Amino acid sequence: MKIAGILTLPLILLSCTPESIGTDIPSNSNWDTYLGDNARTHYSPLTQITRNNVEQLELAWSYDSGELREGGSTMYTSPLVVDGVLYSLSPKLVAFALNAATGEEIWRYDTGGNGAPQRGLMWWQEGNERRLIYAAGRELIALDAGTGEPVESFGEDGRLDLRPSADVGPFFTSVPGIVFENMLIMGFSTSESSTSHAGMIRAFDVRTGAEIWRFNSLPLTGGLGSDTWEEGALLNSGGANNWTGMTLDEERGMLFIPTGSATPDFYGASRKGDNLFANSLVALDVHTGSYRWHYQTIRHDLWDRDLPSPPTLVQLERNGVLVDGVAVTTKSGHLFLFNRDTGESLYDIYEVDGIASTLPGEQAADSQPVSSVAFTRQEFEMTTRNQEAIDHVTEVVAPLDQRPWAPPTTAGILFYPSYDGGAEWGGSAYDPNGHKLILNAQEIGGIIRLFEIPVGFSNRGVFAENCAGCHGENLAGTDRGVDLTGITDRLSTAETRELIVEGRGAMPSFDSLDQVEINAVVSYIRNPEQEDADQPSTEIDYAFAGYLRVRDHEALPGNTPPWGTLNSIDLATGEIDWQVNFGNYPSHPDLDYGAESYGGPVVTESGVIFIGATPDRMFRAYDSVDGSILWSTELPAAGFATPAVYSVDGQQFVVIAAGGGRMGPPSSSQYLAYSLPNNENDN
Repeated sequence: MKIAGILTLPLILLSCTPESIGTDIPSNSNWDTYLGDNARTHYSPLTQITRNNVEQLELAWSYDSGELREGGSTMYTSPLVVDGVLYSLSPKLVAFALNAATGEEIWRYDTGGNGAPQRGLMWWQEGNERRLIYAAGRELIALDAGTGEPVESFGEDGRLDLRPSADVGPFFTSVPGIVFENMLIMGFSTSESSTSHAGMIRAFDVRTGAEIWRFNSLPLTGGLGSDTWEEGALLNSGGANNWTGMTLDEERGMLFIPTGSATPDFYGASRKGDNLFANSLVALDVHTGSYRWHYQTIRHDLWDRDLPSPPTLVQLERNGVLVDGVAVTTKSGHLFLFNRDTGESLYDIYEVDGIASTLPGEQAADSQPVSSVAFTRQEFEMTTRNQEAIDHVTEVVAPLDQRPWAPPTTAGILFYPSYDGGAEWGGSAYDPNGHKLILNAQEIGGIIRLFEIPVGFSNRGVFAENCAGCHGENLAGTDRGVDLTGITDRLSTAETRELIVEGRGAMPSFDSLDQVEINAVVSYIRNPEQEDADQPSTEIDYAFAGYLRVRDHEALPGNTPPWGTLNSIDLATGEIDWQVNFGNYPSHPDLDYGAESYGGPVVTESGVIFIGATPDRMFRAYDSVDGSILWSTELPAAGFATPAVYSVDGQQFVVIAAGGGRMGPPSSSQYLAYSLPNNENDN
């Protein structure tokens, strides 16, 4: 039966153990929606692979999807499987279709582009018409699912430019939207700087690409939510965009949309106020885009605390009654849970006092809402691994303000967990057997430091605005961007300009910059010591010094373990049922302290959790009851993608993209599918 948009079990089965369920499965069971369904439950009803036989899994097939991306290739795509055909993307966003039982190629389509790594695809069908739709940078591509040929009636020859106007700042899409009836509902990604585009959610006609409705998540002046911004602030701001995907309750016709921070990040003097609808869960009517309710998890964000993943539609039992909820995980390691109809919090939320900023013009929020349910620690604990690590980290953190909720400064603050959580874009799985939320989390300290730049145009200022977040104040690189010192020995001036315009690897295109701005960036990174010919003024602005983590002398996290965990949370109480260390760093494979992870879990009706996500290249299966490891295998590269679970001709498979590259080599373009030996499938 189906309750409030989630496939659930009859009540008689809720009291059964997974072993008591039979092994009969449908001839074909699809995985036709990103993360399993529009409720984003990451859940499969298949039961052929169980905790008792999962250790017998073997490689059924592998498929090399094509060339690697230049400059650190990654591949995050979670495939779709429909009626025995698997659809996915290569690192360079070449679409392909395979026989899902054998891995044999059926067709390929090359977009000719090299947009941002894409996490998934969308499927639409009506009668005999079937379309595969996915984003490639700033475009939506619509293909005939049977042939791989573009659908000419969609956009222009199967391609729809998603930019609201031609002169927007950085703009791309890296996550699937929602397919509902004959609509595609999409968000987008942009920069973290003042050049970012204003957030909006738009619905498009799936047949033609024509826009149907729009909701401005960055309010228009005088529009809904604008009263939380100081007068004039909206004219200088961007962001509040949905970059990580959204969730749909089909029966209620309600969209649940998580948003990112308002921009510019980290220094918000130009955007005074609480800044709705940034850092919010927003509920809309899917048919019209009209507002239903919202909850803002961070006011006037100064710490890049975007809501990082699509929310998960769940149920929980309260006083003997099943309640329909929507669960939201955060980078700060908190879990928020709301009644879907009303937006009422199902967990206690308390207010903590804010801390005043010492930077001119900045006005931090007076207080912040904090959920009473946390799945990570909330304070940094100094490493005790060895004396060298202690000495190194002590020196790193000594000048930093370590108070929770301290606003950024030029000296720097330590905040915990760091930029990527807590929770990240992989999202959470809902296990209806006991109403549990399964999620992976990470615990590493981060450093936010600002540096002074002159107000107005300068080579250094343009670089700081667009590039310093990843490449650092002094070109030395950060956790997100490579070291640019010595670039003159590696690239010519023309090659440097081409790299800025076209992007490479994880770096997006900056073709939104005009020629003067591009020349300014090229001039600065090729000769950072040269002063600008004309300093614009003596006024001071502030720029972000880059994404830095607190690491020890061996580049391991500078806090005590665990550094990464896999968790099961009882939704009714908010208590953690179990938590296990998750993953390892390849440089120290024997520590077993956990590691950063990117990509999410899936959970099956038979009680098996499948997840890759860690830099040690392992793909693992866990017992949903106690978190014990049931099976593991080494991939050719890290599986920074969410797996897909499906069946073909009565045989159950689990498949994952092994793209690697995010935290160093190796990179790969392989997809690997696993199943039980044939004699086991017959039992």
